[in-house]
Amino acid sequence: MKSGLTAAGIVLLLFLGVSYASFAGTAVDTDSDGVYNVLDNCKLIPNGPPFDCDTDDDGYGNHCDADYNQDTLIGGPDFSTFSMGFAAMAAGVTDHNCDGTTGGPDFGVFAMGFAAMGLVPGSSGLHCAGMVPCDL
Repeated sequence: MKSGLTAAGIVLLLFLGVSYASFAGTAVDTDSDGVYNVLDNCKLIPNGPPFDCDTDDDGYGNHCDADYNQDTLIGGPDFSTFSMGFAAMAAGVTDHNCDGTTGGPDFGVFAMGFAAMGLVPGSSGLHCAGMVPCDL
């Protein structure tokens, strides 16, 4: 008798699981970094784990976030912050590739963001992007 109830429960769970899954839609990973857009903190530039750090916890991954002071612009104050991080070779918000120091590769990411001054940080799929803290 118990095995019959267990089997019926399993069949019911499978039926419910299939019905829910049929409404889930297609999982999209625009940048092919192994992280689906809805969970990707930088969905247009590949930055999958372990390179998906978000030091300032604003929902934008370091790899596409050169707005260090959270004013939605990449400008002079951000340049000052990057310069100090670069001079000290420090980790933190200026460490765009999440390797523990601010160096040459990080300057390339900052320079692209700075050249596009006035734009908000890179595209994030997280619903809380731009809010600090951005907790899933």
